[in-house]
Amino acid sequence: MINKIKKIANNKYFIIGLITLFIIIIGITGTYAWLTWSSPNTTKMTMTIGNIADVIFDNGQDINTTDLSPVFYPKEGEKNNFSIIKRSTATSANITYTVTLDITTIANELKSTSFKYKLINNTSSTEVASGDFSSASNGNTLTLYTGTLTDSRVEYTFIVYIDSNSENNTNMMNKQFIATLNVSASEKSNIKLGQYITDLYTSAEKTTVTNNSITYNTAPSVSLMNDRLGGTTADLDGGNIRYYGASPDNYIYFNCSDYSNQTDSTCEKWRIIGVFDGKVKIMRRSTIGSYSWDNKNTSTGAESAYGKNDWTDARLMKLLNPGYESEATGGSLYYNSGSGTCYSGQNNATTTCNFTSTGIKNDITRSLISDTLYYLGGRNTNSVYSNQIYGYERRTTVYSGRPTTWTGKIALPYPSDYGYAADLGNCNQKLSNYNNSTCTSTNWMKSILTPSYGWLLTPYSSNSNGALIVNSSGYLTLNHAYYAYGVCPVLYLGSELGIVSGDGSEGNPYRLSV
Repeated sequence: MINKIKKIANNKYFIIGLITLFIIIIGITGTYAWLTWSSPNTTKMTMTIGNIADVIFDNGQDINTTDLSPVFYPKEGEKNNFSIIKRSTATSANITYTVTLDITTIANELKSTSFKYKLINNTSSTEVASGDFSSASNGNTLTLYTGTLTDSRVEYTFIVYIDSNSENNTNMMNKQFIATLNVSASEKSNIKLGQYITDLYTSAEKTTVTNNSITYNTAPSVSLMNDRLGGTTADLDGGNIRYYGASPDNYIYFNCSDYSNQTDSTCEKWRIIGVFDGKVKIMRRSTIGSYSWDNKNTSTGAESAYGKNDWTDARLMKLLNPGYESEATGGSLYYNSGSGTCYSGQNNATTTCNFTSTGIKNDITRSLISDTLYYLGGRNTNSVYSNQIYGYERRTTVYSGRPTTWTGKIALPYPSDYGYAADLGNCNQKLSNYNNSTCTSTNWMKSILTPSYGWLLTPYSSNSNGALIVNSSGYLTLNHAYYAYGVCPVLYLGSELGIVSGDGSEGNPYRLSV
């Protein structure tokens, strides 16, 4: 058992005890007795998790059987029962626990849809996790379930089995599978996500980097930096805190169908851009498709046939946000998980679109999105550094009559978001040169925005129809608003939202307290 203590700001919490259950599956000969479990211990065993809880394994910490064969029903597979029991010394009403499976070795033949697992909550008689090992590999960690223990006890059964209803499982003989079933638990107060990230940055060792003659504080160990509000503050720590680099631990579960069980099966993984005035800004991990920023022509309100770069009336804005349900094309379809037609291409052209699986799933998720002031300041060139475009976004240089701000829920990334996502210590370039290999290889946002081209929020200030984009090579440029380019939604979470678990890694994203 490994005990860890972390302190974040004035909140203390304990991440306690990885309790390991070693599972070894070895093939044996025979028509149906294909796999064997082996272990020296089969007696009941209790493991104590600090002052928080006990975990009791009914048949010992390990599993030992030679009876695992293809079965028609999962309940006939190999089972391990365990219980998590709150200790009387626990100080919190709620205990968060996570069950994970660490895969040490899996033969290629076992990476099959026939080789399956289930985790059953016996207390509520519900299946909380299920899947197969077709995508497994050595060294993988599979998060099975994260739950909150509000009562005194919860009981589980973990099952591994070969599904006899599946085909092509005869090649699984004499193959090896080694894994570790882990149970961890934590007792902590609800920690605000924005404060958590801020404390990660504050407590980490700093290294300064210089970009466009501006010195920035970075915290390489946690991939966080301070943007100094585009270099306008004298304080090195006086700006927004942002994630940067090739692969920061900035993953978060969002847009979940079940927030009481936040897993890869129930949630989307989004990425955290940073903390801005206490709010956490996040972006979808991938685009929702390719659509026009705006494709009006002179017959529908634009000054030309190339679209209109006014975000407050843009067709893409209406697709992403509520309040436009009455519009026959595109109106609020993403926000409401709808389907129909969306604007794509020149002169009011449309295409079919379906957001029933990729749109905002439910009212709980919608309630988490904060109404926020977005800046619509423009620029007439792509030859700018990150700090320069940050300033232009917040100024009033726009095409004649265009608004300079907009308040809403869902928008697009700023060019400065993209610029500051790179490691400025290695990428000392203007955004027009962000196709430089030292920039593309150290910018986590690049692969999200550029399967082809990706729209940004900022309009072109010298004409009525242009908006900035990220080119497929990674550099900043601009084009007519009517083009159908990749759309990656961006939004802010309220400052009061907390987290219950997770470390931000891809395998263990932050889980919101909802």
